[in-house]
Formats: sequence, C-alpha cells, structure tokens
Amino acid sequence: MKLTRVLFLLILLLATAWLALSCGSSGRHLQSITLTQTTINNGEEAQFVATGTFSAPPTTITPLPVDWTTQLMAPPPPYYTYTLTTQPYVVNCTGTGPEALPVVAFAPPDPNAPASGTTKIVVTAAATPTCLTGGQSVR
Repeated sequence: MKLTRVLFLLILLLATAWLALSCGSSGRHLQSITLTQTTINNGEEAQFVATGTFSAPPTTITPLPVDWTTQLMAPPPPYYTYTLTTQPYVVNCTGTGPEALPVVAFAPPDPNAPASGTTKIVVTAAATPTCLTGGQSVR
C-alpha cells in the first residue's frame, strides 16, 4: 500500500515537473527581423529601423532593440557579442565608395535577454542601402 502511494506521488511529481518545463520552453521568442529604410536630410542619409516578429503577442515590435553592423557575419562566429539599441542606423550617402556595404541587424531570440552580452544564437536581417546621390560612407 505504501509503495503504491509513493509511486503515485512520484508519477504525479514527475508529471507536474514535465508540464512546468514544457510550458516554460515554449515561451515567446523572436522569429524574424525586417529592416525598413527611409531617406532623410534631402537624400543625404539613409536610415534603417528594425521591426521584430515574435512567436506570441505582442507579435510585432517597432523599433526592435538590435545590434547593428555593416558586414555580413560569414562564417558565423561561435559567440555573438551584442549591445542592443532601438536607435535607427544611419548611412551617409554623400561620401564616396564604389559599393554599398550591407547593413545587418541582429538580436538574441530571447525577448528577455540583457541589453548587452554574448549568445550563441541570433536572429539577423540584412539590407543594402539605396542612396539617392553618389557614393556612400557609413557613419
């Protein structure tokens, strides 16, 4: 009788733990990033804003806190070091340069990640600036 009761309690405890862990692991996470470019200062600058799409409400966040860079991250590093900001990324279109460098935004998938740190996994988006005037330089 005591053995049956102990087994029942053990199974109940394991089921409760499994349920609690499975609910916690399916939490809200960043699924994708979209970059939107606008032209500012009479076409002398291109400004990028990041929008994040999440797995659960609120599903869309603009501006999304991201880290910005002007190079594709290939091959991917073993760890990403980031500092998140909601500030737009600005490209100066009045400089000289033969090719536009891609603008890359990246962020950890966890919406509760600290504002700066390191992580093994990030969500990224890249866009090439379209300037109305001659060359470009990154500011």
